Amino acid sequence: MTMRQRANYSLIALACLFILSLILHWQLDQPWWTKALLFIAEAGMVGALADWFAVSALFRHPLGMRWIPHTAIVPRNRDKLVEGVVYLVEQQLLNKQMIEGQLAKLNFTELFIGWLDKKWNMKLAEQVIQKLLSVVLRNVQTESVVPILEQRLKDAAGRTVLAPYASKGLAYAIEKGYDHQLIDLLIDTTQKRVLQSDVKPAIKRLLESEKDKMLGKDGGSWLTRALFSFAQAADAVNFDDAVDVIYRDLLLLLAQLKDHDHELRIMLRDQLLQLVKLLEREDIEAALEEWKQQLLQELTIAPFLHQVIAGLVEQLYPTASASGDADATTMQKWLARLLHQYWNWLKTDELSKELIEQKLKSFMLHLIEKEHKVIGQIVRSTLDTFSEQRLVEFIESKVEVDLQRIRVNGAFIGAVIGALLYGLLYGVYEPLLELWR
Repeated sequence: MTMRQRANYSLIALACLFILSLILHWQLDQPWWTKALLFIAEAGMVGALADWFAVSALFRHPLGMRWIPHTAIVPRNRDKLVEGVVYLVEQQLLNKQMIEGQLAKLNFTELFIGWLDKKWNMKLAEQVIQKLLSVVLRNVQTESVVPILEQRLKDAAGRTVLAPYASKGLAYAIEKGYDHQLIDLLIDTTQKRVLQSDVKPAIKRLLESEKDKMLGKDGGSWLTRALFSFAQAADAVNFDDAVDVIYRDLLLLLAQLKDHDHELRIMLRDQLLQLVKLLEREDIEAALEEWKQQLLQELTIAPFLHQVIAGLVEQLYPTASASGDADATTMQKWLARLLHQYWNWLKTDELSKELIEQKLKSFMLHLIEKEHKVIGQIVRSTLDTFSEQRLVEFIESKVEVDLQRIRVNGAFIGAVIGALLYGLLYGVYEPLLELWR
């Protein structure tokens, strides 16, 4: 049972007791105990009613009677209340002097070092590096960087004997499982490309091109054309259905290729292992160099570089790398170790920590001086969103129990006072009055 219900029940109980005692008082020829009961019930009911009116008048018009003055005090003084709360928070609880005094007691650099030192490890350093690299990559001007990068890569590749590095690199990649990662990346890229809207029309054009080639092999025989036209009319040859089947099978194959135990991937890995051995032969090395030089002259790698940079941005994007599932690259690990060493040095360098603390507090004090009024604005804007009803409910909810307890206490104290008055009147005053007569 809530305190409001208890207060209401106490008022109803006293009203019923008053009516009952009044009836008994007149029906039983006014015995003393009915008079005492009447005194107690009347005083308790008056106290309960008075406190109910007082509590209700704080937040609303009792029984909707707007003509009664000094009621609905909180809604009528909404603006004063808001300004009072704003002043209290801005000038008393969170004034500039108090905030500056609290800032002076704190050493933010030591607090930050202590907090971060509990969490700092190489894994965190790698994540920081990944996030920093992602910011750099997202701001790279790809169109201007790619031509320069392409030319430098071609020059470096032209001067380098490819076969030994290719053999060792391929063997290392296979040993570490990088070939699976590369294939997975290629599959993901292919899936994104296949899901684009122009793929199905391209497949249909290819089928129609093959149809034209087939019909043209025998000089465009009328029998071949007639049979094909009949098949199309009978819906035995339906390019739209064929496109749907090919497209669905293509998506299914790409999904199946993500399984590292798929037979095509196993066959590809076997071929790569054989290629590692072939690259060690001198004749293969010479042929590879000749092929490389020809390829460098004819091939443009600009589209590939665009895709690589886009892939790096996607792979190193902070929200993607925060999961920690992918291992950090060698460069990221090196940068992480460098950052970790600098962190250990900073923790022991008192001069650097003092300088950081001074700069940090100077910035905070400047911010407080310029933006302290924002505190009051936030409080005011928050309270301004409250309707009168919501404001009343908000304030009333904070003091609901105490206010209703006042009503219960009023009923109880009124009843006690009624009993005392009856005792004084008929137990003291009336006997003394009889003696004086």
